[in-house]
Amino acid sequence: MILRHAAIYIGSRVFAAALNLLSVALFARLAGPETFGAYLLYLASAYIIYGFAIQWLRMSFFALYTADNSASIVGTFLRAVCLFVGLVVAIAALTVWAGVYSAAVVAGTIMPTVGLAVFETFFEISRARLKVELVGFAVLLRALLVPLGGAVAFTLTGTATGLAAGVAAAHVLAAIPLIREGWSGVRAKYSAGIARQYLKYGSPLILAFGINAVGQSGDRLLLARLDSVGAVGPYGAVGDLIKQSLVVVSEAVAGSYMPHAKRAASDGDDARTRTILTEAFRAYAFITAFGSAFILCFAPDVVRILFGVHYAEATASLVPYFTLATALYVFRAFYFGQAIYFLESASAELYASTGTVVAGAITALLLIPSYGATGAALAMVAAQAAGCLIAALAARRWRAMPLPVLDLCGIAGAAIVAEFLADAAGLLPVGYLMSSALKFGLISLGACLIVKAYDIFGLGLWTQKLAFRKLAA
Repeated sequence: MILRHAAIYIGSRVFAAALNLLSVALFARLAGPETFGAYLLYLASAYIIYGFAIQWLRMSFFALYTADNSASIVGTFLRAVCLFVGLVVAIAALTVWAGVYSAAVVAGTIMPTVGLAVFETFFEISRARLKVELVGFAVLLRALLVPLGGAVAFTLTGTATGLAAGVAAAHVLAAIPLIREGWSGVRAKYSAGIARQYLKYGSPLILAFGINAVGQSGDRLLLARLDSVGAVGPYGAVGDLIKQSLVVVSEAVAGSYMPHAKRAASDGDDARTRTILTEAFRAYAFITAFGSAFILCFAPDVVRILFGVHYAEATASLVPYFTLATALYVFRAFYFGQAIYFLESASAELYASTGTVVAGAITALLLIPSYGATGAALAMVAAQAAGCLIAALAARRWRAMPLPVLDLCGIAGAAIVAEFLADAAGLLPVGYLMSSALKFGLISLGACLIVKAYDIFGLGLWTQKLAFRKLAA
């Protein structure tokens, strides 16, 4: 079942990632660096608000969800989300009334926040219920609607606020199939006891996820403050390109492995839980190692094709920093960060998030004034390194997550060898297409060998059984 769920999640996420990259490229070319940079700042602010107001509740729901009491759990969850979204909108309206921010800035920030809250709320309900096909369809629908909605809205308005509105509307429309699945929860009975459980479990996460969101997006806000909004456009475009390449597949791994691990843990099957988590760790090691190899080989050319020469020149030196930071983020968020579902406390997430923000802020304040975008990228690396280290130490201290270091070294070593051979192939006196094909083939061969050797996603065992069946026939 895990292999089937992984295939559906990863298939939908990879296709969605391709469409998301199309969205970033389309918006970057339509809006230009300045307007696109403003749009990215709206999104960064939206993710920070979402992190403080909603994300803790979403994760509390997933941690406390049980099939035998699902109706009241879902009903309480939906009412709580509506309450906090209403508070966010009311506070935002007050800032406009008081003249703190302009209506355009507030609208550009709050509309994506609400759109994200709607989609992620009903996504989480379907994920907890193991509605894998529905979740995959919704992810694809969102990926299709975001570039369409954003492009139409920007064409009509020509503003970053309009672009943000189009993206927010796309999230709400894409959530309609999920809303149909979760609609029964709207009529379900509210439970004050469950609400108290959400608050008890999630109270450390309110600060943790909010601070974590600051850590993920603060580099862009500081870059705009200490350099310029125009610098955020190329910086954010390339950062999103690399993040999409690794994170979407990692989200799929979390979506396919973690619900099964949590169910095994709830049933008291510790051996099964650790087996699933070990398989997930190998999958993350594979994704980050070979994903990074592909990125380092091909990202400069992809940036030039998608965003144009101006973006490529502005970010040529940033690709390795973005790649390393994203790889660290994958382990910190999608593996060690999942320890909160297997512990009695969510405090580890707060420690890791605080370390992320402190390390990132100090490095950014020191480096951005002198080094601009490069300083911001280095700050992002420092932030993710600190957060990953703290999360790993916390998870190991409470023995929540297995850490197969030898598997990590073997997978990473194979990726390094494949990357080295690909770089060597690039020096051969052959044409561009042949050189690219050789690079792709060498890294792909290394990836296939690792899939077979470490049974990534269960594909190694599956191909072995398939071969035996063919031979027996």
